[in-house]
Amino acid sequence: MAAPARQSRLPACIAVPVALAAVLRLAHLGLLAARDPLFKVPVVDSLFHAKEALRILDTGWLLPGSAAFYKGPLYSYLLAALMALFGPVGGVVAGRLLSVACGVLVVWLVASAAERLGGAAAAWAAGLAIALNGTAIFYDAVLLPVSLTTLLLLVAADRFADARTLPDRARVRALAFGGALLGLVALTRADGLVAVLAAAAGAALAARHGAWGALRPLRAAALVLVPALAVVLPATARNALVARDPVLISWNGGINLFMGNDPGFDQASGNWNPDLAWMRLYDTPGELGLRRGADHQRFFVRQALAAAADQPARTLGLLARKGALWLSGYEIANNQRFEDASRHSPLLAALLVQGRRVALPFGLLAPLVGAGLALLGRRRAAEAAPWLVLAAAWAVTPILFFNTARFRLPAVVLLLAPAAAGWTRLPVLWRAGGRRRVALAAALALLLAVVSSVTIPERTQLPPSEELNLADSAADAGRAGEALAWRRRAAERDPGDVMVRIRLADTLRVQGECAEALEHYALVSERADVAAEWRLAATRSTARCLAALGRFDEAAATYQRALDADPDHPRTAARPDFHLRGVPPLAACRIRIERADALRRGGQRAAAAAEFSAVIADCGEADRLAGRAQAGLRALAETPDGAPDSGAPAETAPADGAGERPR
Repeated sequence: MAAPARQSRLPACIAVPVALAAVLRLAHLGLLAARDPLFKVPVVDSLFHAKEALRILDTGWLLPGSAAFYKGPLYSYLLAALMALFGPVGGVVAGRLLSVACGVLVVWLVASAAERLGGAAAAWAAGLAIALNGTAIFYDAVLLPVSLTTLLLLVAADRFADARTLPDRARVRALAFGGALLGLVALTRADGLVAVLAAAAGAALAARHGAWGALRPLRAAALVLVPALAVVLPATARNALVARDPVLISWNGGINLFMGNDPGFDQASGNWNPDLAWMRLYDTPGELGLRRGADHQRFFVRQALAAAADQPARTLGLLARKGALWLSGYEIANNQRFEDASRHSPLLAALLVQGRRVALPFGLLAPLVGAGLALLGRRRAAEAAPWLVLAAAWAVTPILFFNTARFRLPAVVLLLAPAAAGWTRLPVLWRAGGRRRVALAAALALLLAVVSSVTIPERTQLPPSEELNLADSAADAGRAGEALAWRRRAAERDPGDVMVRIRLADTLRVQGECAEALEHYALVSERADVAAEWRLAATRSTARCLAALGRFDEAAATYQRALDADPDHPRTAARPDFHLRGVPPLAACRIRIERADALRRGGQRAAAAAEFSAVIADCGEADRLAGRAQAGLRALAETPDGAPDSGAPAETAPADGAGERPR
């Protein structure tokens, strides 16, 4: 179907959903501004982008002296521009308003695409589906690039679709512009490169079938690929020339790939949490002397490939489970709890429902979109190819890495217009005798409805609570007393949340309240229903507290229990949790150094020397750990027997429940 003629006024089928989207999103944003204590306080990934933006403003736009980009840099630079204009706090608010604006434009583009593919009825259906989508409303008001990414993908799809009806020169410009837009997507999230490659392959295939006139397949692919790479080039050049690190865009993909395909990354049982494992894994390449981002990424890509080669059936099973989870009605949050946002916004609470068997909106959208795509037909599927190809490419990445609501949402939005166009064919198919296709669509809808329900997790591991995020913000600002108060409130709200319990205990320990901290550590270490990494952290921190209290023999015995649990290869029941291959026992060596210090301070010098020697033997490749062990041995040799102990530990131990590693 040719693109409709441009109209001076938006038709009602587009204007009404757009207006409704603007009203709902602004109303939700207003409720958050009035009620949410975190409205002006970035947390988790939003905090990463806010800190990166401030660093850009502080050091300069090329970030001299900094490493290669850890995450896609575009959003951080955009946020830096907003902060330069409106200040740090004003920039945060402006960033939220930008998300709202992008979200409203997304509704316009979805409705316009649906009108192009299926007429006014399709535009009404698709436009209202996204305008009223609670998940989209949530992400259209946060300080994250979700709505920006979706907008860029939709504009790229629109350009590719226009290229089919344009004359030759205009077609070339449309394809090149679409490729450049996908380059911006890749600068926002590096896995956007999958969309670039998919679009280039789709353009070549379309050229082979004559969709681009005389344009040859290789040139069609190049028209998409070359502009995308040209847009990416400044980030590559900055990484190579300023950071001296050969990273194409960013280097967080390796650890995400490894963790997302490990049995320990269990998003359905509730018996997992990646925070402590993330810190253990993230530090490993650096401990082994791999300082560059490219080396860090290569290390984890090799680990992921080795794991897949060792256990191919397990890897395929994990991918299949992630594929099923992609179809779940449940929305997996990883930055802020949906329930916290819904508590502040009754509007969101009405449009984002997460029940045990029914979850909206995706639990309703999944069967409707699936049926609509089944009804689409070959000709309209060819017309909808730009949206379908980009949706498929974007859906691949959560399955290859890991599922969250914000990673799934752009693919769902891209599918709305083709699905709505498919539904408009239902009366024609029914009258023309196409009842077999209708029956197939109905069966697919039923299957997706069942899958979206049965895959809702019985127990979920939510991101940090609002109270815990407020505590982290207070601690980051140096307000220790306020941070402790918020962590107490978090424990009162979620007494069974092990992250809350560990962070509260760590705060107490750092502030010298070890007697109370021990009670909280005990509540974690005694539980058999939590991931092994949490029990190990509680055991190790218990030993730290005992050493701080001068109970050195008990501390040494507790450290030994942590070592006996094999901290480099933790297991939750029979599940291996993030085991690295061919790597020294770094976690055990860290614990041995702390145990040696407790033994030394308790007068057991020979046992302390044995622990230091074990670290040198087992972790000689890790220069920093081996150096600490050698320093410990020298201190023992230089201190005569019976000399009074200084009482100071070898190195201040960090809190287990939090860290400064980028995520």
